[in-house]
Amino acid sequence: MYRSCGIWNVKRGLGEKGGDQLNVTSVEHIQKKSPVKKECEDAFVLNSQAGIYGVLDGATPLVCFEDEAGHNGAYLAAQIFKAKLDQLSGGEGLAQAVEKANIHLREEMEKYAVQTDLGEERWSTCVAAVEIMNDHIQYVQLGDSMILIEDEEGRFTVLTSDSVKGISERAKQKRAEGRKAGEEIPPESYYDIRMNKLRYNRRLANVEGGYTVANGMPEVMDCLDQGTISRRGVRSLLLISDGLFHPKLSLEEIYHRIREVGLEAYVQELTEHLNKHALHIDDRTAVWIKLKEVPPL
Repeated sequence: MYRSCGIWNVKRGLGEKGGDQLNVTSVEHIQKKSPVKKECEDAFVLNSQAGIYGVLDGATPLVCFEDEAGHNGAYLAAQIFKAKLDQLSGGEGLAQAVEKANIHLREEMEKYAVQTDLGEERWSTCVAAVEIMNDHIQYVQLGDSMILIEDEEGRFTVLTSDSVKGISERAKQKRAEGRKAGEEIPPESYYDIRMNKLRYNRRLANVEGGYTVANGMPEVMDCLDQGTISRRGVRSLLLISDGLFHPKLSLEEIYHRIREVGLEAYVQELTEHLNKHALHIDDRTAVWIKLKEVPPL
């Protein structure tokens, strides 16, 4: 069964600081836990009063830490960011919210004596969030949780960049360059062992040539993908964790398929495809926001 799935019709105005203009007509969300995980490490945000929506994807830990309630660092990181976005009233700025949540994340890791100098020890989460206002949309993004747009002509566009894509190839190139520069780096056969490769990759978080992720590092704010776009011409927004990525489809094709069959049916199709081909099934989380047309000037 889906852990959370539903269509939520917005009945009061959204916008700047709770303005009364209706910006959103409906929001559909879905979340399904990976069959190989104890708990879902994704989270989603449906803060209707502030017009803020988001998807968070905690990075599965490489260490065995759990807090008193049995939660790992991925779950905790995603929930810290969810809590911050849930409590916003609108107008504070998403970037500022990310910064505050990132500081809180670092403080929580310090409380539990996490070795934050080691990338593989840090709790981390990908972030994709939007704030929908009367005439524009603000967004922030880290990692491979993605934001897509459908315009009023039915065209689909990817708004953000997947900084995790190709990280293993970039990591290999970085090691090769390091060896040429005289650094003592193990041979590539060492990194053929999956855990060794993953540990190295985690140490490339928020550094040049690496990938972006919220993990308590001050550098997160330098790496944050953020911006503002006009609401005019935007029919809908789709926020997804990488668990919705399809091995045979581009992100634009995924959005098109969701528009054709619906969010729940797409996730079911994807899950069946992954099962059939013995591919990894991750947590799958999405928020699909349909907007009211902006009146002409």
